[in-house]
Amino acid sequence: MQLSFDHLVHFVHRPPAEAARLFREAGFHAVTGGRHTHWGTWNSLSYFGLSYVEFLAVEDAAVAGRSDNPLIAQLVAEHELGEGLGQIALRTSEMDRWVERFRALGLKLTGPVDGSRTRDDGKTLRWRMLFAEDPQTARKLPFLIEWQETDEERQADLTQRGIIASHPNGAAELLAVGFAVANLDAAAADWTRWFGLQGGEVFTDERLGARCLSLALPGGSIVLCEPTQPGAAQQALAASGERPFFAKIGAANALPLPHDICGGIYLT
Repeated sequence: MQLSFDHLVHFVHRPPAEAARLFREAGFHAVTGGRHTHWGTWNSLSYFGLSYVEFLAVEDAAVAGRSDNPLIAQLVAEHELGEGLGQIALRTSEMDRWVERFRALGLKLTGPVDGSRTRDDGKTLRWRMLFAEDPQTARKLPFLIEWQETDEERQADLTQRGIIASHPNGAAELLAVGFAVANLDAAAADWTRWFGLQGGEVFTDERLGARCLSLALPGGSIVLCEPTQPGAAQQALAASGERPFFAKIGAANALPLPHDICGGIYLT
């Protein structure tokens, strides 16, 4: 079934416009998004084709605290962890088929949840989100998203409005997002069972201090990383558990990134 990488959610405590400003200072093209008034959140965005980084923050704590949207509940519950990468979304145009698949696997589902955001020009964006939990494991699944518009319609609209644009630092595409995992073999088996994704050969990344396996997806691969020695993967797993901990972005002329707001996002 159809599946692509959609976006990486970066939880922030500061106003998202401030996060976008810091990202621009690092040479990225980033824009203010908007408000999800029914969830009490707001965001800003940086696109690489149709794959993007979303800076998501609580605007109305009372509304966000009452939300039954699992992503918003995670954002609220993990406030004490500070700012950082929180979750990823995988895009599909076959949401109902994924619902059937997940139910057949015995997963516990929330949704599809309707989402919307009204832009400054008055247009309302609409989408559906599907969240799943696996009773067999405490491992967190990424959520699925299905946009009302087709990929072609969104690409044309976002480009015409200047939301998708070139990055001054040469960033061109989101190549991969890394997930810290405690057990690589078990995690890979789960991702294959959930999504039908087959990994390549296991490899060692000395910079991360981890055994890794890449799961190819259009728009950006998922790299599962099990720590084998002190390093970024071990630090991420100890601090935040199994979750995304880096994003690798291809660039024509890479520039060094400041740690503030860009921690875990690398140009290569």
